[in-house]
This record gives sequence, C-alpha cells and structure tokens, in this order.
Amino acid sequence: MVKRKISMTIDSEVYNNFKEYCKRNGMKVSTKVELLMKNSMVNSSLKEFVK
Repeated sequence: MVKRKISMTIDSEVYNNFKEYCKRNGMKVSTKVELLMKNSMVNSSLKEFVK
C-alpha cells in the first residue's frame, strides 16, 4: 500500500487531546486517523470504497 502525506487544519486543543490519547494507547496519530477513516467508510454508504 502506498502512503500519502496530507495536510489538515484541526483545532489545536482537539489535536493535542487526540495526540495524548494516541500516546497513552501506544499508537501513532496517523495510524489511528487512518483506522477511523476506514471504519467511517465501512459503517456508511462509502463502504464500496474500502478494500
């Protein structure tokens, strides 16, 4: 799988809290965001786009 760098604008407090959450749970922010994106597509009408 090819990885792609992206840029997002996220509220600073939300990002900091999420980053701390990921740190406490032993995961990278990017990995968790990717999982959330996949789960979001699987649980909606976008599931046809998930491999």
